[in-house]
Amino acid sequence: MDLVQIAGGKNMSDYTVSYSIRYSTAHLSQQTEVAVVTAAVSIQNEDPATADHANRLRWANWAVTNSSVAWQPFAWPVANNPSIVQKVTDDPSGQTVADGDVQFVVNSYVEIVITEWAKNNP
Repeated sequence: MDLVQIAGGKNMSDYTVSYSIRYSTAHLSQQTEVAVVTAAVSIQNEDPATADHANRLRWANWAVTNSSVAWQPFAWPVANNPSIVQKVTDDPSGQTVADGDVQFVVNSYVEIVITEWAKNNP
């Protein structure tokens, strides 16, 4: 486990930073929720011929109206992204994490999340 030095010279492990991102960094939780809604709206507007469009659209419609819970499957992937961990290490408020960094993580995991969601929501 690596130790990282955060503002003020305090050492924290990457795991500690990731945990903080997941549970204590409201700014990143908000960014993640908006990124999930952004991904869902893109799916709502995609070509109906897109592979697995029916499940994708069902998830997207659900995610937009249930964003307060729909973002949660993405929370750990965001909290464990090395670039995001480094930025929060440098600025524990999370304010320096770019929207694009969070959107990248959400977009990278959206297929996995949809597949799991569709299995549990036939």
